[in-house]
Amino acid sequence: MFKRFLPKENRFFTLFKQHADCVVEGIDLFEQLLNDYSKRQELTARIKKTENRADDIAHEIFALLNSVFVTPFDREDIRMLANHTDDIVDMLEKAGTRMEIYNMPLPPDAVKEQIDILKRAFEKLAAAIGMLSDLKQKDAILKICIDVNSIENEGDMTLRRALHDLFENPSDPFLLMKQKEIYEHLEAAIDRCEDLANVIETIMIKYA
Repeated sequence: MFKRFLPKENRFFTLFKQHADCVVEGIDLFEQLLNDYSKRQELTARIKKTENRADDIAHEIFALLNSVFVTPFDREDIRMLANHTDDIVDMLEKAGTRMEIYNMPLPPDAVKEQIDILKRAFEKLAAAIGMLSDLKQKDAILKICIDVNSIENEGDMTLRRALHDLFENPSDPFLLMKQKEIYEHLEAAIDRCEDLANVIETIMIKYA
């Protein structure tokens, strides 16, 4: 019972924001990759560095979880928040690296649309993460969660159209499989945005 009266560890909120900043940076770098594809080797390396930094922050969050008595939210919710945030950068890194490893002459057609969707979804999530320390923002945060779920549906439709176009008149089966893999990594990143929104919604329901 006395646990409720102990001060909560506020370092989590700083780490959450730093983690979200890594995702924003990763998305920005991926946009640069698409806009200046001739620099794909340099830019995929920078995305990898961002992904490594996100991993480090996730480990900091987990270490803090194991070292403090009172947390601002349930430990499992914090763990899921960190995992889903980290997954978004992981999927971005995998998509970019595959394009570089496969030496693809151009990004697959629907990638730009997928990145636009991912950017819109995560911009909203970054705002929600920034508000987590103030539970009076419950209504604004819950609206963001609803908006992100709608944006994720756009991602599903974009993937379906992209796969339909790929398989409608396949000319090179090896290129087709490479493109499909890249689409699916980016769709996984968009899916993690919905997962992250669901975790944030759960936190609001429990605590606000």
